[in-house]
Amino acid sequence: MTTQSHCKGSVSFDALFSLIPILMIFVLLLQTIQFTGQSKEENSMEQDLFDKLVLVADYTVKSGAVVRDGNIRYPNWIEEGRLTSAYSEDLRFRYRLDELSISIDNPGDSPVCIYRLVVYGNSKKISKLFVCGG
Repeated sequence: MTTQSHCKGSVSFDALFSLIPILMIFVLLLQTIQFTGQSKEENSMEQDLFDKLVLVADYTVKSGAVVRDGNIRYPNWIEEGRLTSAYSEDLRFRYRLDELSISIDNPGDSPVCIYRLVVYGNSKKISKLFVCGG
């Protein structure tokens, strides 16, 4: 009789000791899934910001601030007078950005900046148009 009760106790300890590593693996798996989800969300937000800045830059160099002669537009030939704070503010609001700066040869202090090669002025000086935002 003593052998049977001794065996039942060892089965309980075996089950307990095998359950602990399974629980630890499960907790580790949950933490890994949570970390991966947060990382993907951050990358998605960064990509969304970059995509919006590309849209603003492309609009500016193709239509928004280009030199015009009647109905004719000259892409990548920027009219500096069109790069006003009101122009930037309108695009910032339209694309739902927290901050936006558009300038020639002067990157802003924003966390993300992209540039496009443009010409400006009557002499058609080659320069970089910086579009920065956050």
